[in-house]
Amino acid sequence: MDIHCAVVAGSGQMGPGIAFTLASVGCETKIFARTEKSMKKGVEAFHRILDVLSAEGCLAADRVAPIRGLVSGTTELEPAVRGVDLIIESIPENLALKQDFFSRVENYCPAETILTSNTSGLPATSIAANLHRPQRFAVTHFWNPPHLMPLVEVVKGEKTAMATVHLLSGLLAEAGKKPVAVLKDTPGQLGNRLFQALLREAVHIVEEGIASVEDVDTAIKNGLGRRFPVYGPLEHNDVVGLDTLYAIQSYISESLCSDQKPSELLKNMYDNGDLGVKTGKGFYDWQVRDGEELTDKRDRFLLDLLKMEQKEGLTT
Repeated sequence: MDIHCAVVAGSGQMGPGIAFTLASVGCETKIFARTEKSMKKGVEAFHRILDVLSAEGCLAADRVAPIRGLVSGTTELEPAVRGVDLIIESIPENLALKQDFFSRVENYCPAETILTSNTSGLPATSIAANLHRPQRFAVTHFWNPPHLMPLVEVVKGEKTAMATVHLLSGLLAEAGKKPVAVLKDTPGQLGNRLFQALLREAVHIVEEGIASVEDVDTAIKNGLGRRFPVYGPLEHNDVVGLDTLYAIQSYISESLCSDQKPSELLKNMYDNGDLGVKTGKGFYDWQVRDGEELTDKRDRFLLDLLKMEQKEGLTT
C-alpha cells in the first residue's frame, strides 16, 4: 500500500511539522482543526516551517513550491478523511477524546486507511480499544519540534499488524526520519521511558542537595548529552567494556532513586502552582529568564545540526 493522501488532526505545536514531513515525500495532506482560526494558524505555521528550512538551505529551492502546494487546511472532518490513506491524530492528551476521535473517523474513512496517534505516552491498545480494525492502528510519536527532530516512535498495540508497523516505518524513513519500532505497548513508549528515568534521578539529586539545578543541567548538556547524537549509551558501554559497566552498576545501583511516584519536591512545586515558564517559576525563576529565547536557541542548534548532517551525509 502506498500513502498518497493524509489528514493530520491538530494544528498546535506538532500538527504543522507532521504535515510538512508527509508533504516532503509527496503526500497530499490536510491539517484538520475544529475552528477556522485554529486551522489558519496551523497552515501558517506549516508555511513558516517551509520558509525557515528553505532559508537555512535545508530544503532545495526547487522542492519548496511542490511541498507548499500539497498542504491545505480544513474544519470539516468527514469529507476530509473520505478516501485518505493515512490519518495522524495530534489532539490533546486525553484518552476518551482520542478514542472518540478514532471511532468517528473509522466510520468515514476507507477500511484500508492507516490510523495513528501522536500520543507521547497513552497506550496504543487503549486508544484503539473501540476500533473495528485495530490491526491498522499504531502510535507514531513524533518528537518536538517534529520538522527538526528525526526520531519517530512507531508503537505496536496488542492487535496492530506488523505490516502496519513496517509500512509506517518505511514512509517515515523515506521522509528522512529515524523510526524505531516499539514492539510492546508499554507506558512511556521508548524515548520517554529513558527520559523519565533520567529526570527522576535529576530531580532526586537536587532534592537531596547533591548538586544545584544549574549544575545538573550543565552536567547533562556538557557531559553525556554532548556525545549522544552519534554515540548511544549501549554503544558506549560496548566500547568501554561491559566488565566496566558491571563493576559500576554493582556499587552505584542501590544508591540511585527508585521511587515509584513523583518526588516530594516536584509535588510541592505542582501544589504551589510553580509550573515553569507558563507561571513564571519552576526549577528556575522565569521572571528573570526568557523561555522563548531558550527554545529559539534550541531550534537554532537543531537547524545547525541538521545542516551539518546534510552537508556531511551523516547518519546515526
